[in-house]
Amino acid sequence: MNRISLSLILAGLLGGCAIGPDYVRPEVTAPETFIYNDVNKTNITTIDTQWWKQFNDPELTRSVESALSANYDLQASQASVDAILGKFDQAKSYLYPQINANGSLDRKSVDNATSGGYQLREGITSTYASSLSLVSYEIDLFGKVRRANEAARATLLSTEYASQTLKISIASNVAASYIKLSSIQGQIDLARENLSVTQEIAHLNEFKYKHGVIAESVLLQSLSEVESAKATLSQLEAAKISEESTFNLLLGRNPSKVAVSDLNAILLPDVPAALPSDVLNKRPDIASAEQNLIAANAQIGVARAAYFPSIKLTGMLGIQSMELSNFVSNPAKIWELTPSVSIPVFSAGLISGQIKTAEADRNQTLAVYKKTIVSAFNDTDNAIGQTAKAKEQITYQTARTAAIQKALMQSKLRYQVGTIAYSDMLLVQQQWLQASQQLLIAKQNALTSTIALYKALGGGWNQNQTPPLPNLLPAGR
Repeated sequence: MNRISLSLILAGLLGGCAIGPDYVRPEVTAPETFIYNDVNKTNITTIDTQWWKQFNDPELTRSVESALSANYDLQASQASVDAILGKFDQAKSYLYPQINANGSLDRKSVDNATSGGYQLREGITSTYASSLSLVSYEIDLFGKVRRANEAARATLLSTEYASQTLKISIASNVAASYIKLSSIQGQIDLARENLSVTQEIAHLNEFKYKHGVIAESVLLQSLSEVESAKATLSQLEAAKISEESTFNLLLGRNPSKVAVSDLNAILLPDVPAALPSDVLNKRPDIASAEQNLIAANAQIGVARAAYFPSIKLTGMLGIQSMELSNFVSNPAKIWELTPSVSIPVFSAGLISGQIKTAEADRNQTLAVYKKTIVSAFNDTDNAIGQTAKAKEQITYQTARTAAIQKALMQSKLRYQVGTIAYSDMLLVQQQWLQASQQLLIAKQNALTSTIALYKALGGGWNQNQTPPLPNLLPAGR
């Protein structure tokens, strides 16, 4: 028994060193700043975790929060996290001995014991027994089990970070879809106004034609413009129906009408400037990619450990008695200990092949990790630049629309009194419609670019926050 104790102590000491490379975070070359950052802005220190509230639209806020609780992709993602948590619990359990308690009662009855020349004890006999059994337990001398546990933990964290990434994606997709619906509704209202103007002019042309002021071709052209305005309105209404379907699916609900605010009433928030280090430390997709790299690195150790002996213990400690009264006071004591050793002698290249595969998987995961970082930097820089340019376009399109709307009012008056031709007035009307539509689209682009910037920055976080470690126990456990 002293030798067994010594072996267990030695196993604990040697288990501090695990086979395979320890994980070291790869060096990544990061830019000092983003190209399109506004140098006059203060560097970012915090983003509200409920960033969608910055748009100051209660309906938008309700939609995002509803999606975060009801979206089916998020529910499936959380189920995946729970499943990986179960696998992590399984991997962690192998670090510890597993002991089972057993109990039994064996009753025998012997009758006619002297028949056939046999001499047996006649009557009923009972045997009471209980034991604690040690299930085959591998002594982790070379860290194989702990490397497997390390890989399982990293996989769990990766899945949790991936779930956080999906939450950010769902929130941004809902917000962007809401903005698009608001923009389409604005364009529908504009198309109806254009139809009203076009019908008004067509009625005027009918009056002029009856009195011989204009040719029939002018009347027919104006009637054609009415039908064209109706077709444009119908196309926009179809686009709204399609986007409502997308929006309802994001919210995990059946088809229903979507109420949206006026696009001009939605506030365009001003997001502070950010540094690349903020993105590197805050985005959960980068954290997920790194955990995948940690898991792949640990699997190399698991593969290399196959070259070393595997030592397992099984055992049993129990008591037995023929009489129930003696089962507690004076039972027979039984113990058994069975160590076993498995040493690889010849594997025909199996183990070396498994190591090569693990190393290749690690290298592939490393490339994905670096690509994720570079992609994050480019996404953020692009979102910063697009947001700035979209705001510029709002300024330009607002001035353009105001000017052309004034020109349209004057052209309508001049056409009514006959100082300009219908084609001249129609050209101004088309320019007004185009400018008004482009102003709505510019506002939509500015809002969606801001949403993309929040997403690129990793959602909400405070100054000292890194991607939070997940709760390793599911709710209610």
